[in-house]
Amino acid sequence: MQSGEMVRLVAGVVLPLLVAVPAVTWFRRRRRDEIFAGVTPGELPAYGQQVTRRRVGGDEWSGTVAVRFTPPDGLTPGLVGTVIDGRANVVDVSATLVDLAVRGYLHLHAEPADPDRPPPPPRGPNPKPARASTTDHDWRLTRLPTPEHDTLLPFERALLDAVFARSTEVTIADLKARGFDLTMREAQIGLYREVVDRGWYTKHPRDRNRRLGCLGWPLAIVAIVLALASLARTIDPVPAHTLQALGAGLFLSAILLIWGGRGRTPRTAEGTAVRIQALGFQEYLTKAEANQIRFEEASDLFSRYLPYAMVFGVADRWAATFAQVARQAQLQGLGSAWFDLTWIDGLTVLDGLSDLGEVAFGMADVLGDLPGLDLPDLDIADGLGSIASGATDFADSASGLLDFGDGCGGCDGCDLGL
Repeated sequence: MQSGEMVRLVAGVVLPLLVAVPAVTWFRRRRRDEIFAGVTPGELPAYGQQVTRRRVGGDEWSGTVAVRFTPPDGLTPGLVGTVIDGRANVVDVSATLVDLAVRGYLHLHAEPADPDRPPPPPRGPNPKPARASTTDHDWRLTRLPTPEHDTLLPFERALLDAVFARSTEVTIADLKARGFDLTMREAQIGLYREVVDRGWYTKHPRDRNRRLGCLGWPLAIVAIVLALASLARTIDPVPAHTLQALGAGLFLSAILLIWGGRGRTPRTAEGTAVRIQALGFQEYLTKAEANQIRFEEASDLFSRYLPYAMVFGVADRWAATFAQVARQAQLQGLGSAWFDLTWIDGLTVLDGLSDLGEVAFGMADVLGDLPGLDLPDLDIADGLGSIASGATDFADSASGLLDFGDGCGGCDGCDLGL
C-alpha cells in the first residue's frame, strides 16, 4: 500500500472524529451545572454584587455542605425534592398533600376501606383490568377554611382545587375512581414549571437534550451507504478502501454523537445555590440528634418538617428523634411534650399500633377539636412513630394514583412546553 493511499485511509477515519470529538466535548461541558465564582457555595451574591458564573467540575456540585437547620426560603417539600435531583417524583407530589395538611388546608383521616367497592375502571390507550385494593383502609381528605397569613404556590392551588373539585370531602378511592391520575400529572408539571420560573433551570430539568445525539443517526446511515457503495464500486474514481475508511470514521462519529450527545438540563448558578441549601437541610434531617433540638421548638418542628423528612426518606428517624426529645424533656422536668397533630387522625385502622397508641389516637379521632396531643402519658415512640407511618402510608396511597415517569419524552426533549 502506497503512502498516499495510507494517508487517505487515516484521513477518512480521523477527519470525522476531529469534528465529532470537540462537538461532544463542548456539549458535555455545557451540561454541567453553573455556580457563582467567588461566592460561598450555597450563598447567593449580594444585591448589586458583580459576579461571574463558571461550570462545576463534574455534572453537578459535590462538595461538602454546611448543615442548614431550616428549609431554603420559600421551598416547599415538593420543590426541595425536585431541585435536589431534578425529578418531580411521586413522593414529591404526595408529600405536597401532606404539607398542605400540616399547614391547615386539609385534614387527613384514615378509615376502614369499603370492602364492596369495585375497583376503578381501566384507563389509558391499552387498558388493563384494575385490581381491587389489598389494603384494609382508605384515606379521607377534608378541605378546611383557608388559613390566614399563608400563601399557596400556583401548582399547590391547582392541586388543592382539583382534589376538592366536587366536594369538600373525598377519599383516595373516590379519586382513583374518577381518574385523578391526570391531576397528579398536572401537579408534577407544576413542580417542573415552578423550578423553571424561579430561574433554577433554563428549561425543563428532564429535557433529554438529544439534538446533537440525533445527528448521529443520519451519519450512521451515510456510513452504511458508503460501505455498500465501496462493495458495489459504484463511486468512481474514489478507491473502495477510501470509501470504507470514510464510512468507518463516520460510523464511529455517529456512535460518539449518539452516546455522548445527550444529557440533562444543567442548573443555573441560582439553582446550584438552592440545591446546596436543600442538601444542607437534608443533612440536618438525616443526622439531627435529640440533644440538638430545643424542647420549646419541638412541638412546632415535628409536623412542619415531617413532609420534608418524607421526601428524604427519613420520616421514621425524624419521629424517633422527637420521641427522644420528649422523653428527655420529661425526665428533666421541663414539662409535658405537646405536639400539634390535629392535621391527621383515625390511625387506629392502621396495622402496627400498640394498644396504648390505639386508645390515644382513637380519642383524638372522636374529639376532633383537640388542639393537639399530650404524649408523655403515652408510649411516645409509638405515638410519633405512628404519625410518621400514617403520613407515609397516606403518601404511598396518593402515589398509587399514578406511577408516572419523569415527565419527558421524544428525541428533542420534553412534552411539557417548558
